[in-house]
Amino acid sequence: MRLQFGLTAQERARGDLPELPVINMFAEEAPTEETGIVLQSRPGLLDRVEDMGAGPVQALFKADGVLGGALFGVSGGTFYQGATSKGVVDGAGPFSIAGYEDKLFIAGGASLWGYDGTTLTAVTFPDGAGVNKVVVGASRLIAIRADTEKFYWSDVLSDAIGALSFASAEQQPDRLKDMLFWSDSLVLFGTETVEFWPNATDPVLPFQPLEGRTYRRGIKGTGCATLVGPTFAWVTDTNQVCIENPDNIVSKPGLEALIEASATVRLWTFLLEGTEFLALTLDGRTFVRSMRSGLWSEFVSAEADNWVPQCFAGGVFGSSIDGTTMQWGTGWEDLGGTLERRFRAGAPLNAGGAILSNVVLRNNVGATTFETGTYANPIVEMRSSRDAGRTWGAWRQARLGEQGNYRKRVQWKACGMASQPGVLLEFRVSDPVGWRVSDVLVNEPAGGI
Repeated sequence: MRLQFGLTAQERARGDLPELPVINMFAEEAPTEETGIVLQSRPGLLDRVEDMGAGPVQALFKADGVLGGALFGVSGGTFYQGATSKGVVDGAGPFSIAGYEDKLFIAGGASLWGYDGTTLTAVTFPDGAGVNKVVVGASRLIAIRADTEKFYWSDVLSDAIGALSFASAEQQPDRLKDMLFWSDSLVLFGTETVEFWPNATDPVLPFQPLEGRTYRRGIKGTGCATLVGPTFAWVTDTNQVCIENPDNIVSKPGLEALIEASATVRLWTFLLEGTEFLALTLDGRTFVRSMRSGLWSEFVSAEADNWVPQCFAGGVFGSSIDGTTMQWGTGWEDLGGTLERRFRAGAPLNAGGAILSNVVLRNNVGATTFETGTYANPIVEMRSSRDAGRTWGAWRQARLGEQGNYRKRVQWKACGMASQPGVLLEFRVSDPVGWRVSDVLVNEPAGGI
């Protein structure tokens, strides 16, 4: 009998529903498998040994053709080119960075800053007002004036912003919190609405509102909108994660309850082996959604309560706890620590009971790279709950097989009985080996008792 195993992180406190966490793994299509889908382990992260000061790293930027394609960042309130400090930038953040070929712009709620590859200087902004978001679009610098419904723009390829070069979000006078340049349009995210202002040919008003396309749904806050693939995503004022329009909700009630309860909400993207992921950083939790499978999981760093990265650009992650910059490694250690991967499977029982003669895990075996030592025959562990996850039994070990033992059967025998409400099983691997899961089965032939 096949047990349903978790493919997407699910947590819902209301109604005492069982949790189905997927930790440091992600779902991926697999046409060779009977279920058509598998769980894959994420790789570990490596320290690039190119720190940006003491941190934390608040924003990263890297773009081909912009100042030679170098890596830039804001870390601990200082602007960096690579690991070299270029000067202090003010503002509490979140920070945004955008650029022309020969100049970058940085904003984090206070002054607007410019960097020409040599010197970091403040950019004159009307009335000396603060700027909470900056983008470049249609060859213009565009900035949101903090705590207003106004956005300003420069002349083409200029950093000069005139006092009258502005417009206001018109459908409703809600304050603008974020902005994206997408599909040749400005997408303006207010506290209660989202408006679209396409690029126009008018040199006086280069962006004009698209009539009839205003969403009556706002944004959670600055830093809660991001471009992703050919579209964009944002966290709404009702704590939902949406792709492109408010009817395309990709979050579930459990995740939305966590968003509502979190003081920190940040939405950003990263790449893993060619697949783009949407990352949602909350207080103590980071959830990631594969844009290929459309499924969520949770990433957690070794020896930490949350996933350490909080921004990404050009294959580089920035740390939320210090100035470390990181990249994906090829092994299964995470910043020198243990990369624990974990998921659950289960089945409800509405009446009677069932004897669990065995539990069989279909996963890759014989794949360890260690020929001797502790990890030459790596361990996978299982524990069980008979009360929907309120209490758990002890962890029981099985082996994933020595190198080349590709017919190794991974199973646990004599697993007891289960009755209403059913059985919930949790599996984990902490050894530094690759781990892929295809199926969880119970009472398989030749399993024994």
